[in-house]
Amino acid sequence: MYYPWWYVPGLTAPMLIAVIAVIHVFVSHYAVGGGILIALENQFAVKTKDKPYRDYWHNHARFFVLLTVAFGAITGVGIWWTIALASPLATEMLIRTFVFGWAIEWVFFIVEIIAAFLMYYFWTRLPEKTHIIIAWIYALAAWISLVLITGITAFMLDSRGLFVNWNETGNFWHAFFNIQFLPQTLIRTGASILLASLYVFLHAAWLFRNVNVANDPLNTQLFNKIVQRMSRPLIFGIVTVLLGVIWWFVLLSPNVLLVMERSVLLNILLVLFFGLSGLMTLLIILGPILNPRSINIGFALCLFIFGLTALASAEFIREAVRKPWIVDQVVLGNQIYANEVKERQTTGFLRTSYWQQLPTEKVRLGGMVFMYHCNNCHATNHGLSAVGPLLYGENKEKIVETIKNLNQPNISMPPWSGTDEELDALAEFLLTVQPVN
Repeated sequence: MYYPWWYVPGLTAPMLIAVIAVIHVFVSHYAVGGGILIALENQFAVKTKDKPYRDYWHNHARFFVLLTVAFGAITGVGIWWTIALASPLATEMLIRTFVFGWAIEWVFFIVEIIAAFLMYYFWTRLPEKTHIIIAWIYALAAWISLVLITGITAFMLDSRGLFVNWNETGNFWHAFFNIQFLPQTLIRTGASILLASLYVFLHAAWLFRNVNVANDPLNTQLFNKIVQRMSRPLIFGIVTVLLGVIWWFVLLSPNVLLVMERSVLLNILLVLFFGLSGLMTLLIILGPILNPRSINIGFALCLFIFGLTALASAEFIREAVRKPWIVDQVVLGNQIYANEVKERQTTGFLRTSYWQQLPTEKVRLGGMVFMYHCNNCHATNHGLSAVGPLLYGENKEKIVETIKNLNQPNISMPPWSGTDEELDALAEFLLTVQPVN
């Protein structure tokens, strides 16, 4: 099918996806890790007959449900909306291939929603043991959803098989037997526990912000207990994420490693990720573990921002290293299947469709080639990765030569996939967005 393009001025469509996706990751990981912590701590409170501690988690559950169920669902829909517009071919391929996986995930998502509402609204109405069972049903359903989605996204980033290379793509099981599935599942599980602990720190610091040690010893004791108990899953989350990242790094393909080594930005983000992880570990030991009362709104907010920044850096690296692919070895960044490149170089990149005829004027035709071939990563003369500034001082012959060899030496670019006539038209268009003295 010949899809239309979607142009997002300045920001570009992939970056819009990234913004929405990262926000969703911050919430969806909390939905998984928070569910596990609520089940664990609720069970602990019942076992130790600690009503004040269980009441705190009832209070936290309200914040948890509002953020994860309401806002999380909205951002989740936002991701589907943006990827369907920005990368329709890749979206079609993933749905067609992994439709059974998505269907299973949607079933577990429904279980999550029902269990979340039962857990919160019937907190004091259900017998304690029944309530704990419902909390664990939610936690398990949320984690299985994470596992299912991680399998599909892991395949997008590295389609190599876990034991052997696949002979063909399009098999549902490729999502769960690809080489990156296990390390990425470990990373996301650890990140879920990590983020959930940070959310609890922030929520508790705000809730107990006016507690005075001398005048309110009971609430002070409760706050200290929350902080001390959350320090352990926080350390667990950091260690698990670091182990998963190292495992992920060891299994990277040579091409991906080369992309990372050639990118200054990715190296900076990698240093930022490990630096923030080490700093957070040090602050947690000096703060919550050794001195629970040191946690205030400012301290909790700093830890929270450090955690989000580290996770966002890891997400950016994970997505960036897959270029020039949208789906590794299957769909290229210029929205065609990898096995179509040779054919398009002969028959043409653009195809006439029932809703659109190809223009005859060369610059307009070149603009259309740009929108289909380049717009998925580049703005025109202003914005992110704008091609205009990159072409400063270049003549038409140099531009044509560069496009002919798009993926050499820049392995992050897809190969040129059109005819010489389309190449000439694209060069004419690019001259119109080139900066002038």
